[in-house]
Parts: sequence; C-alpha cells; structure tokens
Amino acid sequence: MSLKRALVFLLTFTFSQIVIDTEGKCLLPPPSANFTLTGYYGLWYEAGKIQTAGGAIFEKDCVCTTIQVEPKKAGKPGDSSALNSCRKSSPSGKYLNATGQLTTMNPPGKWKEGFFVAVPKVDYTVIYLDKDFAVEYDCSDFLGLYTNYCIHIMARVSNPDPAKIQALLKFAEGLGLNVDKLPFKTTMQKGCW
Repeated sequence: MSLKRALVFLLTFTFSQIVIDTEGKCLLPPPSANFTLTGYYGLWYEAGKIQTAGGAIFEKDCVCTTIQVEPKKAGKPGDSSALNSCRKSSPSGKYLNATGQLTTMNPPGKWKEGFFVAVPKVDYTVIYLDKDFAVEYDCSDFLGLYTNYCIHIMARVSNPDPAKIQALLKFAEGLGLNVDKLPFKTTMQKGCW
C-alpha cells in the first residue's frame, strides 16, 4: 500500500471513529476450546460478517473475501499474519488487500492485530474452530468513546452449508458479542473462483 493510500486510510479511519459511538465496549470471549495454530492456518473464505462502520472501512464494498493466515518467520511462537483480500463490488472489481500482523497473546487463539503503525491494535480472538469453519471476533475500544467490532464467519470452502452458518451465527449472538444488534451480511463468493 502506498504512503498516500495509507494516510487516506488513517484519516478516514480516525474520522469514522469520531462519529461512531456504539453502546457497548469490547468483550473478552475465550478462544475456542479446541483451538490450534495448525488448525487455523491456511486459506479461509468469508461466509459473512457482522461489522460496525469503523471496522468496515477496508471491507465496505468487498466481495470474494478471503483470509490467508500464516505463521510469521520471525517473532514469538504464535505470531502470525492475516492477509485479508477481496474484490471491490464485483468478482471482476479492483483487487484489495491488507495484511494484519497478529501478535500472540495468552491463551492461544488470542492476538493483538495491527495494520498500520498509527492505527490502534485490535483484540482478535478465534472463538470457534473446527476443521471446516472458524468464527473470529475482533474489537477495539478507544477511551470508552467508541467501540468497533467485527464477527467474521469463515469456511474452508467458498460455498459452505447455510445451516452451519446459521448455527455459528446463533453461537456468536449467544455470546452477546453483537452489542449493537447489527445485521449479518453474507459475503458474495459466487463467480469469484
């Protein structure tokens, strides 16, 4: 990403944070009881998400969204990177990507995620994981003035079972993570691959 684009992103992100005021604060759900790094690493297709406006700056018009999670070659064990990629508005739209740096926390399955030096890091937790699906919750709270959060439901295939997606959505909602009662948005994956 060029310096100009990074500055525009930072200013947009900062402004959006000023005008967004959610009722809740970041919650601290535990990571999935069966979380393993090897189980989480690899390519995920985003099935859908619940996301505040501040968290949606990068993903606002995204379709064909994928997340490639990999271990970092340097750093502490568990430090990872998450390459978030998508197409803008349509499968043939502009390719967008942003790589989050995941700094491991305890217990395993929790990280601090950062994209740019001047942007505050977010809490990033894998709250559900099996061989085919993952649910990730990330959240940032700035001085109690605003809270941004995302709940991402991801699958190893681009056309996952809708019943399983609904069950995972119910699971995340049952944890009380969607404090603003935002709608779930299915991520278009048709025609992407």
